[in-house]
Amino acid sequence: MNYNVSIKQYLTDEIAAKTTSLNPHKIIEEVLRDLKKNMETLAYSIDNEPVISSIKSQSFSKSLTAIYILQSSLNFEEGEEIAVNLYRIYEFCKEGIMKGFTKRDSKLIYDAIPPIDEILDGWKQIK
Repeated sequence: MNYNVSIKQYLTDEIAAKTTSLNPHKIIEEVLRDLKKNMETLAYSIDNEPVISSIKSQSFSKSLTAIYILQSSLNFEEGEEIAVNLYRIYEFCKEGIMKGFTKRDSKLIYDAIPPIDEILDGWKQIK
């Protein structure tokens, strides 16, 4: 599984300070928070930044990396139905991010944020 490689790469970014001393559950929570933040930044920058923008590119890249980490961390053996449903939601979000970025349509990205919000809210409830 490339989960470990991806998480190491992701943790070298600004999220590292937030996650280095956390357990895996908290790391996923931080990845979800960071995904939401980067999706919001990407959508906003599509509407307000020049066509080529480092903020836009960075938010796009970080969003896709976060989704990859989330999909890679799913446990299909112990919770197949939940894992499959989460995988599909992450695919929906990834598609919205990719189409929104290439078509410069922030609505596609904004439409993908509520499912991440719901997952994040549910994740916080798990102890």
